[in-house]
Amino acid sequence: MSNKSKFTKSIVALAVMAVTQNVYAEEIEKISVTAQKRTQAITDVGVTATAFQGDMLEDIGVENAVDLGAHTPGLVAVNATSGGTPIFAIRGIGLDDFSPNNTSGVGVYTDEIFASSPVYLGGQLFDIERVEVLKGPQGTLYGKNTTGGAINFITKKPTDDFESYVEVDYSSYQTLEVTSAVGGAITDTVNGRIAVNYANSNEGWQTDDETGEEFGFIDTFAVRGQLGFELGSAGTGLLRVYMSQDKSKPSSPDSEGIEDVFGDDSFATLNSPSAPDKVSVGQLDVQRDEEGSGVSLTLDYSFDNFDVISISSVDTYDRSVVDNYDGSAIATMELLQENELSQWSQEIRFVSTASSDFTWVAGFNISNEEVDTVDTFDDSFFLTDSAFDGVLYPEDISAYNLDRFTADYVQETDSYGLYLHTETQLNDSWKLIAGIRYSNDERSFNGESTNLSFGEVFPVTELNETNEEDAVTGKLGLDYRVNDDLLVFGNVSTSYKSGVYYGGAILDSSAWSYVEPEDVTSAELGFKWTLLDGSMQFNGAAFALEYENRQSLLTFVSDDFSNFSEFAVADTTLANIPESQTTGFEMDIHWLPTDELTLQAGVAFLDSEVTKAPTTEDLRGINADPSVNDMANENGFGFVDALAAPLENGTVLSQAPEWSYNALVAYDMPLENNLYLKFQTSYSWSDTQYAQLADDNAEYGPVSSLNGLVSLSSDEDNWTVSLWARNLLDDDAETYSFTGFAGRTVYRQKPTTFGLTVKYNYY
Repeated sequence: MSNKSKFTKSIVALAVMAVTQNVYAEEIEKISVTAQKRTQAITDVGVTATAFQGDMLEDIGVENAVDLGAHTPGLVAVNATSGGTPIFAIRGIGLDDFSPNNTSGVGVYTDEIFASSPVYLGGQLFDIERVEVLKGPQGTLYGKNTTGGAINFITKKPTDDFESYVEVDYSSYQTLEVTSAVGGAITDTVNGRIAVNYANSNEGWQTDDETGEEFGFIDTFAVRGQLGFELGSAGTGLLRVYMSQDKSKPSSPDSEGIEDVFGDDSFATLNSPSAPDKVSVGQLDVQRDEEGSGVSLTLDYSFDNFDVISISSVDTYDRSVVDNYDGSAIATMELLQENELSQWSQEIRFVSTASSDFTWVAGFNISNEEVDTVDTFDDSFFLTDSAFDGVLYPEDISAYNLDRFTADYVQETDSYGLYLHTETQLNDSWKLIAGIRYSNDERSFNGESTNLSFGEVFPVTELNETNEEDAVTGKLGLDYRVNDDLLVFGNVSTSYKSGVYYGGAILDSSAWSYVEPEDVTSAELGFKWTLLDGSMQFNGAAFALEYENRQSLLTFVSDDFSNFSEFAVADTTLANIPESQTTGFEMDIHWLPTDELTLQAGVAFLDSEVTKAPTTEDLRGINADPSVNDMANENGFGFVDALAAPLENGTVLSQAPEWSYNALVAYDMPLENNLYLKFQTSYSWSDTQYAQLADDNAEYGPVSSLNGLVSLSSDEDNWTVSLWARNLLDDDAETYSFTGFAGRTVYRQKPTTFGLTVKYNYY
């Protein structure tokens, strides 16, 4: 029997034994959320949501946004590049592309500020009050780019009570992380809080055996300052200033399956070791140099019957990344990124306060996003003698500068929206939820794709155009309060993801294009049930999603353009999938059988498929600009001949594992002298899935992880000491993959890590 099977059976046995007990703990603490733009108990909201308090995030080892996926049924979160570009999907709806100008179908917010690009999301989570994962379309209150759902990160706010803590963590690979915060009253009307996070490792967790170089170093720093202040007798304000930097040395994927390119094994030496901690990078100077900053101001003023809330923000992020994206020791597809991003937004919201039987939230928002990008794929290997003489580790790094495909562009987006959300208490049991939103987006793209070959620049294509779109989305639902402990809810909702330009470095002119907006219609039926005198919370939901014009990454074969005439060239683009659908269900349970024992478990099932696939003729029209096509013909580039792999009806959607599970067992043992000993183990498992549609090389998983924690704490002295371990079974699963040069490129799971955390609170 495998370790995974043994552990799963152990969890089931423990749950069965606990069910037979007749001693129930105190009620589970009710978490308040802002899923509907007002503070409500999570059990009173007819929205499928998973919420984590800050302390729980620390206990289960959630250090960054991607870690949430292992502990949230229905959420997939992965890094799509070694540099750490996080992409998310909920219920099979999210993002295939990792380009900085694209945005996920899962909206991600920090203190209600929207992240317009995945580039903004790579930092550490620290000093967090809670995280909310809202599942299903959120197109009314949250607007565009929430076809899958939304994730809210809420940081700890300043109060008039003095609070301070320092937390020091030392773990495998000589990794030191320090987090500290201090806050309290500055004057009678002003409160402040400042939080700092620093992480650094002296060893990399991966090694290139040929060069001895190590990879996977951490070097990050972030600081956040907040001032809360009063506005007369009826208003408050919150000013936030934040900065982060990342100078880590990224980990590397592996290259595998390269053979028989010319009918023999002449390229097999490009394969990397299969062990996760062994890589082939060669002389490439892998690095990250990233820095972000921002400021936001939230004003809240109360009138007799409503509150007015204003949220203003400005953010910038600059990054320079050199990524061994091909997983090989030579340049078959190295990725170099130079990105400058900026965004500003303004929202005005009105929230009713006069009546509990009829409540409403209305508002409008405007925003501007700009992405200035130079992304380059380096495949100089194909123009060097090393392609044939077996010299895989050239001492002269200039060998990496012979053949580069570059995307150089600026994309700007202006958006605005108007929304109204209402809740009407029809009687003691029934509540009607209705909402509507109008959104408008104008997006311009101005750029050039080029090929630098032997020092001479050849144009591939130019694209200079603007597209404007608008959409009306909404929600209609009913909540039925069966009794004080059981809420049943059902709703139909719509959402849309705005159109986007594909901004990757390309080989063929037809790969650059504008991709139409995608639309989702969702029907959902769920329940929230409090049982056993409040000691158990049991939630579930079933759903069906109809997906139109899904924006999907596709690999296609173009006409007779290649450095080697022996084989055709495959290129990648974004395209719309006319129709697809997803059905499934999610359930989670949180139970306190006794005051000392905590049990949590979750499960998600997805059945997803393309129901109307695009044809090759559809894809031939991806870029219909005659001037672009003329340039393409002049330079020897062609149109789409065929998809690299068949895309047929019934194809499973990307980032849509059929099954995923998570479980947690914790036991708190009271000791003498106000000491407490805690034992905790958590387990997660996610099924096989695809990073890209119709690409066998993009199939990866399943992925599982067993984590453990033992902590000793003192209520009286306000300290906690914890020993923890992650990936205890030392699984080496594939966590992401895609088509590389004549094979596949694979990211693998980090080996077992151990750590010691010491935290001290000052009050």
